[in-house]
Amino acid sequence: MNRYVCCFLGLCASIAAPAAGQTVQEPAPPEPPPPVFELMPEAYIQLDWRGYPESPVTPGTGRLEFNTFEVRRMRAGATGQWRGMRFEFTLDPQDIDGTLVKDAYVEFRPGSYEIRFGQFKPSGSRDYGTSARQADFLERAALGGSLSTQRDLGVSLHGDVGQYFDYDVGVFAGDNNGASSRSGVTGAGRLEWEPRRDLVLAMYGSEGRLRAVETDPENGLEGRLSSGYRFFENVYVQGQRTRVGGDIEWSPGPFQFTVETLRVRDERREQGVDLDNLSPLVGVATNFTTRWRFARRRDLVVRYEYLGFDDAGPKTDMASVRPRAADVRARAAQAVTFGGSWGVTNWLRLMGNAGVEWFSDPRTAPEAGVNRGYWTLGTRLQLELPGILGLRVR
Repeated sequence: MNRYVCCFLGLCASIAAPAAGQTVQEPAPPEPPPPVFELMPEAYIQLDWRGYPESPVTPGTGRLEFNTFEVRRMRAGATGQWRGMRFEFTLDPQDIDGTLVKDAYVEFRPGSYEIRFGQFKPSGSRDYGTSARQADFLERAALGGSLSTQRDLGVSLHGDVGQYFDYDVGVFAGDNNGASSRSGVTGAGRLEWEPRRDLVLAMYGSEGRLRAVETDPENGLEGRLSSGYRFFENVYVQGQRTRVGGDIEWSPGPFQFTVETLRVRDERREQGVDLDNLSPLVGVATNFTTRWRFARRRDLVVRYEYLGFDDAGPKTDMASVRPRAADVRARAAQAVTFGGSWGVTNWLRLMGNAGVEWFSDPRTAPEAGVNRGYWTLGTRLQLELPGILGLRVR
């Protein structure tokens, strides 16, 4: 009997003992709990030079937005979290829209979704949603700069539907805080579908209400290309402002292809000479971008963009550029921009752009009546605060 007991105990010991040459795996140490409080300062500055060899328009004026030499952005702020609630606050005294506060919001996750409230970018255009700090070009395409919803005060809800869909919806006080073209209360939403890791398809839209005041500047949208040149002056609009757009991003290997389109419709109720309703103003924009990341932090890019405006009414012989014209003169422009960027370090980036623009109406070209390509050149030195500072309390 003792012999059988000894054999049984020996068998158990052989099973429990590690095989020769093997080591016992220690259990992984538990991850440290997230910090109770975290604060990370962030800052960057963009120093730009631009040249307009084909244009007689003076840089830095209302018609040509950017100066030859300028500090394009000088942003400073902080991100962080407190007991799971994230926050961000960013200032920019160089903002061309005249708004000192850029982002100021808090965000928390009560469940499988996130709630954000404060001032931030509404869900919408992919082009505008890309941070200026990480953009491939010196300026956004005309779609993101002229037509899309922009930063405003509001609240949004973001989450996932299943494995492939992502949604972001919100209600905002307007569609561009501080701008004369700002609408009233605006609802905005975006739905993304990611059927595979390198492909994202999205659709988005917004709707708000406009009110024109005779003693205030025209409150419609301006038409500017990425060079900053204005070829379409805003008009008076009143009623509903509706945006409908979509985009596709495909990222095979070192390449990335992006296409986006957006249509904006502004009603012009009671804007006629006798307070009659005029045909709505329609703006349409499209851009297509190709990026090749040929080395770490080094990119070559090319972008085509189109922006056009017209009213939805029939064509007449009375087309005009007046702010209350019954027949708004149709105007459109397109551009091709070549660029490259080199992230020398994590805090130093060099960029260069060269673009050419064409205009459908020669009367709106930089040199009135001369219908040819107009070149814009630009370089940028971007300096960032190294991400080595911060405060964490556990």
